[in-house]
Amino acid sequence: MKVARGGTRGKVAIALIAAVSAAALAACSSSSSGSAASSAPAEPSAAPASSAAASAAASEAAGGNLLPQEIIDAGKLRVATSLYPPVDYYDTDNTTLIGFDADIVNEIGNRLGVPIEWNVIDFANVLPGIESKQYDFATDLNDTAEREATVDFVTHFQDGTSIMVPEANPNSIADLSSLCGLKVVVTKGSTQVDLATTQSDACTADGKDAIDLLQVPDDPEAIQTMQSGRADAYLVNTLAGSYATTKGDVKGFTVLPGVYDPVYAGIIFPKESTQLRDAIQATLQAMMDDGTYLEIMKKYGVENNAIDTAKVNAAAGG
Repeated sequence: MKVARGGTRGKVAIALIAAVSAAALAACSSSSSGSAASSAPAEPSAAPASSAAASAAASEAAGGNLLPQEIIDAGKLRVATSLYPPVDYYDTDNTTLIGFDADIVNEIGNRLGVPIEWNVIDFANVLPGIESKQYDFATDLNDTAEREATVDFVTHFQDGTSIMVPEANPNSIADLSSLCGLKVVVTKGSTQVDLATTQSDACTADGKDAIDLLQVPDDPEAIQTMQSGRADAYLVNTLAGSYATTKGDVKGFTVLPGVYDPVYAGIIFPKESTQLRDAIQATLQAMMDDGTYLEIMKKYGVENNAIDTAKVNAAAGG
């Protein structure tokens, strides 16, 4: 399900994230337009510690001295985002911005030697704010060819569909092809319905039993179906499912490696900001190469959403 700032976050993702933390939910919105915004910059979370040598090497690799002069003169990077745990959300003090996106961007700022000024705004205002250059860049929007016509992207994670199973994985499910003949729950109207139907057709074409597909109204019912043993697997949004099973209240289940029907989310820049875009892309790639990026993703339980290449305008084949 394409829920990562793609215009609609999706009822499955929202319902799962609601199970993670009532405090986090109070800070975010369940609507497709994003959260209630604060015009005041949020306090940044502490970025992961890195050795001086690694930081210096990464900064050099990223071309920290190639930041645009206007950024150097300003002495900060103005970054816009909206609230959506575990991407970005407020800590228990309701002031400090945390989440894997916040940690990644704060580390980028550390390596480039400029602090991040976070601006938490309504999701609907993110693209206009970049196009008008009110902000230097914004984070966590789905990378699409349509959007690339007006802004530039640097990809920094993926989302899609994954398979949730009991922790013991009693049916030894490994991938979609392992679902033949099993009971699989999905939510009605989700993209997972088509994915399961297509896979079931592939099962029967190979002479195997079809998937026994169970459609329920929403995520709570899907979780209850799994907990009662009436389903063997749940086709779930990768980001929401991974976070809920590792950091939230959905206990006794795990999300298997593998992302199906992936969509990439990225950091967005004004079209004219190629110098800044390239400095951010190189710094992010250095973090991916030295393991810092994956360390952050694991911290929030979303390593399934990690990628290994920070691409520029991936939707257009970048």
